[in-house]
Amino acid sequence: MDFSRYGTPSADWSALVAENPEAVREGYSGNHLDNAQVLRDVNNKARESLADKLMTTTGLRSSVTIETIPVASRDEHTIPVRRYARLGRDTDSCPVLIFFHGGGFLFGSETTDDVICATMALRARVVVLSIIYRHTPAHKHPAQHNDAWDAYRSILAEPQTLKVSLKSGVTLMGVSAGAGLAASVVLRDLACAKSTQGYEMPIKGVVLSIPWLIHIDNYPLNLFVSPDKASKIQCTDTAVIPTKRLSLFSDLLEVEDPTDPVLNTALAPDSSLSGWPKTAFLVAGMDPLRDDGLLFATRLEKLR
Repeated sequence: MDFSRYGTPSADWSALVAENPEAVREGYSGNHLDNAQVLRDVNNKARESLADKLMTTTGLRSSVTIETIPVASRDEHTIPVRRYARLGRDTDSCPVLIFFHGGGFLFGSETTDDVICATMALRARVVVLSIIYRHTPAHKHPAQHNDAWDAYRSILAEPQTLKVSLKSGVTLMGVSAGAGLAASVVLRDLACAKSTQGYEMPIKGVVLSIPWLIHIDNYPLNLFVSPDKASKIQCTDTAVIPTKRLSLFSDLLEVEDPTDPVLNTALAPDSSLSGWPKTAFLVAGMDPLRDDGLLFATRLEKLR
């Protein structure tokens, strides 16, 4: 396996860096465990501020209705679900998109992804349900995956609470760490469909954007023509999520077993992946997570 041909700068990236030299420095500083909360606060504040500004300047604030609705979890806490719907649209007939934001399980808040979710609600004419799962450093693994599954099951059990109809099923979408959550939900629901008589999985489609689908300490370098061709090695020093930032994200989870299936959907056995719904992958060539997506996409294609 060799996807290294994609690991070169695109013309768009080169142009961006030429105009914004600071872009190549993103992700290299502050990658210490004792600095995680500060890093989270600074990142979230910047993303929340930008989202608030863009919601107004783009006209999204006046075009989309937004509300946050709590749903039940297996524990005592509730999980916030941020609902986005096109203003004036009859949501009873709208498809439903369940969204899991990215941020390495460290970044992200109730409002950081307002722009992308509102844009999808408006342009794709869907109701977007964004799951605000718990984050590190306050919450370790498997809190994030528990929240993803619990919120999904709550939506299926009580769609009226979220003001949606599930007649046409649902689509799941996740970005980076959120794509890992989305994939783990699909894998678990597939298992339910296979083991529960009369249960039909409602997930009709999946979108995995720059997905994190393999734990960094369980990486199958043996599957590649040589280790240096794998994105984990080839793209170890790229901007945004260089190795030290990715390691910080992983270390904060305090995972006891890096082979935990929910953290390694791309390595699940073929028998567990049979019946996987139609999936679109969005992959960045210079991303150390590139081969998580391409490896998984290749496996799913062979199972069709």
